[in-house]
Amino acid sequence: MAGLLLLIGAPALAQVASLRTYGTADGLRSLGADCLVEDAQTNLWACTYGGLYRYEGERFERVGASAGLSDAYVMNVSPTADGRGLWVATAGNLYFWNGDTAARVLDGQGAGIPFTVGHNVAALDDGAIAVSKGHALRVSGRNGQWQVQRLFDAPTEATHRELQDLGAVYRDQSLLWFGCGQTICRRQADGQVRVYTEEDGVPADAWTSFLRDSHGVLWARSPQHILVLTPGAVRFVERPVPPPSVLATTTRHLDLTQDTQGRVLTRSDGGMLRWDGAWERLDTRNGLPDVPPNAMIADSKGELWMSYGGVGVMRWRGYSSVQNWGPANGLAGLPNWALARDAQGGMLFGNERDVFRLAPGGDRVARMTFNTDAPIRDVFALTLGPDKAVWVGLYRGDLLRVADGQTTLVTTLPHRLRRIYFDRRGRLWLCTTEGVYVIDDPAHPVAHRFTALPSVSFGDVEEDAQGRLWFAGKGAMMRLDGSTVTPIKIQGDVPNQLFDKLSIGTDGTVWVSVDDAGLFRGPVEAGDTLTLKAVDDPLIRDSLPYFIRHDRQGRLWVGGSMGVDVLQGTQWTRLNETNGLISEDISEGAFFEDPDGSVWVGSSRGISHVLHPDRLLAKAPVALRIERVERGGKRIAPGAILPWEQLPVRVTLNTPGSIAGPDMLRFRYRLRGRQDAWIETSSRVLDFPALGSGEQVVEVQAIDLARRAQSDVMSFSFELQPPWWRSVPALVLWTLLAMAVVTGVWRWRVGAIVARKRELERLVAARTAELEADKRALELARTALQVQATHDGLTGLRNRTSIMELLEKEAHRARTQGTTLAIALLDLDHFKQVNDTHGHLVGDAVLSGVADRLAHNMRGSDTIGRYGGEELLAVMPGLLPPAMQRLQALHDAVGARPLNVDGLSLVVTCSIGVAWLRDDETPTDLLRRADDGLYRAKREGRDRVVVDGVHDAASDGTPVLA
Repeated sequence: MAGLLLLIGAPALAQVASLRTYGTADGLRSLGADCLVEDAQTNLWACTYGGLYRYEGERFERVGASAGLSDAYVMNVSPTADGRGLWVATAGNLYFWNGDTAARVLDGQGAGIPFTVGHNVAALDDGAIAVSKGHALRVSGRNGQWQVQRLFDAPTEATHRELQDLGAVYRDQSLLWFGCGQTICRRQADGQVRVYTEEDGVPADAWTSFLRDSHGVLWARSPQHILVLTPGAVRFVERPVPPPSVLATTTRHLDLTQDTQGRVLTRSDGGMLRWDGAWERLDTRNGLPDVPPNAMIADSKGELWMSYGGVGVMRWRGYSSVQNWGPANGLAGLPNWALARDAQGGMLFGNERDVFRLAPGGDRVARMTFNTDAPIRDVFALTLGPDKAVWVGLYRGDLLRVADGQTTLVTTLPHRLRRIYFDRRGRLWLCTTEGVYVIDDPAHPVAHRFTALPSVSFGDVEEDAQGRLWFAGKGAMMRLDGSTVTPIKIQGDVPNQLFDKLSIGTDGTVWVSVDDAGLFRGPVEAGDTLTLKAVDDPLIRDSLPYFIRHDRQGRLWVGGSMGVDVLQGTQWTRLNETNGLISEDISEGAFFEDPDGSVWVGSSRGISHVLHPDRLLAKAPVALRIERVERGGKRIAPGAILPWEQLPVRVTLNTPGSIAGPDMLRFRYRLRGRQDAWIETSSRVLDFPALGSGEQVVEVQAIDLARRAQSDVMSFSFELQPPWWRSVPALVLWTLLAMAVVTGVWRWRVGAIVARKRELERLVAARTAELEADKRALELARTALQVQATHDGLTGLRNRTSIMELLEKEAHRARTQGTTLAIALLDLDHFKQVNDTHGHLVGDAVLSGVADRLAHNMRGSDTIGRYGGEELLAVMPGLLPPAMQRLQALHDAVGARPLNVDGLSLVVTCSIGVAWLRDDETPTDLLRRADDGLYRAKREGRDRVVVDGVHDAASDGTPVLA
């Protein structure tokens, strides 16, 4: 019994909810909905003090007075079974919405039907049941011809006095359930009424909500009780909530809803409760507001919607598919690079601060303890070895073995560690920034350099179906078969051979990322040749791959700078924050698949656990509806013939049930036969300023970029009559007038030809002079284009191509003349936060301001250019090392003074990596060393200068030579 009580009182796993809040900027005028309802067409409706709203895909649109619904306080709605109609209960009236307009329903005396708190309406096949003034009203009829009468006659109400004080109604197939007085009443199809009492398991309370779940269980809810009536049972049974949960102190907002996994949710005074064989609490530990919701609904797509007073409507993204773990769960230190599961089933997370562990079934992440002298920092790799020990790789080169609570420092490599991997033979491979090391026997771990591979940075190693090992390195793709190492000859459209990540599919296809070029693929061919082809996908092309991994189902997961792209068969799908991930900034190498097929992904803000990839990646059609077409504010019916008026036409689109973010949803449209080229937009409102007469056919299509899917082409047609001057009589008159005009013009024309000849001679001379002037203007324009081609449009600095050409030139000059050449690679710290907090316009202004400061700080021979994004490259010929004052001045030029942008005073700092050109070194090698310095500056805390060959920096940021 004690174990059972412990199970019942157990809290829900305290994963962090990924919430999307909809407020005034998203169309809601009232920040608090009293009801959330989904209809059969997957439209979501919200009842508010400010009217009735429908979710149309990242935005709520009001159904207002123009559609016949003038009441502001909407208390409850009930959709018809086909989803084409909606019963709307307001404080003063009952309306029926037919999809276009709302009509008021009047009682037998011609008055409106008012509703109060607790009253509601339930749709029937041929009408509705409305509870008003404590009585149940039967509304029947068709097409607006409604008849209203009491559901219960006087003798029935006299027999069951509870029926005179009804508060809620729920349709349950042929049954109707009521909250009547302080108990529950049921009406059968034949009109028989049963009143449940305490002997039937129903305590005295105000019963306001009912739900028949997918298992056939009837749920009933009151402020202090939750009851269930199982199929075949005659008594209700209470499902008590153990402390510290308290159900409610109000009769309002006691929704019952069931999610796609069969779990029933309702509110408590501390948040929400969820029944999954036991009660679980969902509250502030999950990132929810510290108040219970006003309304909630789990929709058919697996999303959970909630409304909070003063906040708006919230959507728990990925509610049924993704769990998130972050600082709120005890996971300190970001980003998270390494993921693994230990022999005891605990989930391990490695990041820049330490290794953290989530115990099986736990709801908190705990820091692991290690018996080591040096702190555990920059955990870049975790794996469970064949010896059941956890092997930990630190970026600085330390390799640790953790077993039986003891931590052993196995080795300290002389280079930075990037990847550790156990092959089928039990060997442990260690990829570093300068070559590969191997431990042949983990029981006697001795790491030695694998000299058959070159001394370049290797970012990844994978084993194919034949047991061969493939290594991806900067400038080399190598394969180890037994004891034979084979350099792979690369063919195809690869712009360079700076390979970093790789994965091999079950079909033998090699997938590999190439620096600054994206993702490539190619079949494993006989011999030592690999022909690679770029992945032709617009989202993949714009993303920088941080990991490439195949799961056991053969799906390819590509984590990048803008989310995770998954290839299932031939279908790509992007997963991002819209789908429930805690962040779209995925961390390098942060991928782990559990035996149950779920996938863990690390990011810059925490860990996301994709519980059911099949559900999240299931191909779903893109729904699109032309919601309304208006001209001059008046709706146009399909096929309408309209008189001529010079009025704009507006088309409003709806994507019911869509949760794609605005950056992932596009629309394209055209006027068939008039404007056949498709026009693409992200707006759901299409404006046509002026249309010619005749038939008008508007065609539209929705495109979900994340799922690489599109809707069917929808069309809407109507006709505009021609204006009076284009009628048949007017055309005859215009013809006669035209003939008269042609005759007069011919006579005039003959007389004008001679004069025109003389005029032409004069014009030829004038035109010759104009051509000379045009030639001079063209030369000036060519000069301007040359500047545009070599300079960045935002900052005015040299663009990437130009600064790289200058670097090549200066490197050649330095080698031939024996002079020095230094470069500095600058990156603005936390620049993404500026964009996220203040917007991209402020971000652009910050970048322009920094560029202006640096440009004015250059020496006469120095040049600075935009290397990419927020990265700048300074080329400084003749600069003698160590140039401490010069480098500090370059650093201070950025962050010494705040930037004033649009009234904001922004402190902007930068990280700088510096390197001097060595003998026989290419510009690419020089850039790589500067980039290593920049990466080190970031890892050591940013806002500093790191020079190649420098061990550390002084407290004031001044670099110190080693």
